[in-house]
Parts: sequence; structure tokens; C-alpha cells
Amino acid sequence: MDKKETKRQVSEMLDGGRSKTETFKAFSGGALKDKALAYLIGSRPDPNLIERHAGKIKILLGLTYVQALIGLVGGYLLGLTISTGFAIGLGLFAGGVPLLFAWGFYRNAAHAYTVYVMLSISQMPRMFKEYADDPIGTVVGVAITLAMIFYVAWLKNLLFPDLALIGAKKIKGQYVFSN
Repeated sequence: MDKKETKRQVSEMLDGGRSKTETFKAFSGGALKDKALAYLIGSRPDPNLIERHAGKIKILLGLTYVQALIGLVGGYLLGLTISTGFAIGLGLFAGGVPLLFAWGFYRNAAHAYTVYVMLSISQMPRMFKEYADDPIGTVVGVAITLAMIFYVAWLKNLLFPDLALIGAKKIKGQYVFSN
């Protein structure tokens, strides 16, 4: 059985009501490595959890849309210092990236949450470059960014309880699933 067929059968089993642990045991050691199989199973959105946390997802989408608007305007204004064409391109890029994340959040894609958190954390040192010029603005920006990072990570943990920050959860060398 190839990887594509394994993924299809995993989806069928989970849609059919089989437990995540049972599904993992059935396909463990097959075409997919156990690590990839555990991530595939753990990253499947649970309709009950999605419904339970729909309000939190809507808040996240709203905040992401605000980030996109700020990015669009900020990128445009920054680009105007170079040229009009560059301003349009930079504005579209700075506004488009948050919209891509919003699309991932809307689709309940686990990797969208992970990439958002990792990308935001990697940008934190750059935020302190302007600290000497505007310490209050920098602290406010860092506080807002940290709040968003923690909110996204918290929501990911609620929606995908079988995933760690990166990859599937492992306890004592074994992948564990909530059933």
C-alpha cells in the first residue's frame, strides 16, 4: 500500500468513527513513517472541537484581518519612500501574508497555527531594533505580538490536542491520542 492509499484509508477509518489510537495501530509500520502517521492523525480537525471553539476561531480571524489591513497600509506607506510601484507590491505582500494565515485558520489547518507561531517567534528579535528610538512603541508592539502568539498557540492546543508545538505528542516514546 502506498502513502496516498494509506492517507485515504486513515481518513476513511477516522470518518467511520474508529478511534485515533486504533487507527494508528492499524497503520503503524506501513508506508508512512510512524511520525508522519501520528501527525496525519493528530492534525485532523475534530468537528466537535471546531464547533466548541468556533467563537475563538472567529476572534482569531478578526485579529488576523486587522493585521492584514495594518500590513497593507504600513507596507504601502513604507514603500512610498522608494516608488509607487514598490509601495503597491510591498503593501500587497504585507497584507497578503496575514490573509494566507487567515485562510489556513479558516480551513482549520494545524500547520497554519504552527507556522504562524514559529514565524512570529523568529521575528521577535527584529522588533527590538527600534527600541532606542521608540521604547514605548516597541514594548507595545512586542506585547501585542506575544499576546497573538500565545492566543494562536493556545487555540491550536484546544483544536488539536494530539499535537505538540512541532509534530505529534509523544509520552515515554509512544505517540498518544485523545479519543
